[in-house]
Amino acid sequence: MRTSTVIALFGVVGGWTMLETSVHGQTPAAVVKAQADSKIQQILDNSAEDGTFTFIVFYKEDSAATRAMLSTAREKTANRAERSVVITANASDPAERELVEQFGIGRAPMPLTVVVAPNGAITGVFSKSLNAQHIDAAIVTPTMARCMKSLQNRKLVFVVASRNDKPEVPAGVRALQKDPLFKDRIVLTGLRLDDPAETRFINQMKIDPTLVTGPYAVLIAPPGVLVGHFDATSTAEKIAAAIHKSGQCCDDPNCKHSGRSAQQATQPSNSGKN
Repeated sequence: MRTSTVIALFGVVGGWTMLETSVHGQTPAAVVKAQADSKIQQILDNSAEDGTFTFIVFYKEDSAATRAMLSTAREKTANRAERSVVITANASDPAERELVEQFGIGRAPMPLTVVVAPNGAITGVFSKSLNAQHIDAAIVTPTMARCMKSLQNRKLVFVVASRNDKPEVPAGVRALQKDPLFKDRIVLTGLRLDDPAETRFINQMKIDPTLVTGPYAVLIAPPGVLVGHFDATSTAEKIAAAIHKSGQCCDDPNCKHSGRSAQQATQPSNSGKN
């Protein structure tokens, strides 16, 4: 087993905290109705079908900052027209209230751009200003998008690396899937090491493809903590110990494993910043 230095892959982006994509305190019927009334939600649904990233510029007033952010979003995505769409949304519009609450941006400084991947993952949140680097960071790879979606749903994500479409899951990971403490939180997702579209993510996870000669997985915990690299020699006990050490074993703030290590683990990296 090779346990990586605990770092944050995803976290605070552009000065605003990355948010979970779940609506709290709402009944399913209320959420469905709110989505039906939301023009933005309809566009997000279309983007999901088209495989495009949606840049939503939220504002509360027609200010110079709002116009500048919108102009930048349109200009810097012009060469990615087949992969992105830019729209505006009045954060004070009652029809978009549920979406504003879902993103958790009701009190965020405006204007604010929220970037949503085709699968619904939030891949960027940028307040007050926007630049080309922000946009580049927000248009993530397919595997990154899948991971971010699961992380925003509070899951532990094992990225199983391979050079074919039949990734081998380390035995220790399979054993951990049977552990009552973790079994309902674990998600597996495959990653092709020979996929050029995933080079950015491979580098970000510090994977050396030459070391992947058998079962191999990288564990990421919410909100985007790189916990460690695990191979065929990694036992479930060692993987669980790494999760405990990182402070990512559960959501209980009073957990005995929480503390300084967890606080350090969730500090943001420079990903997605200026």
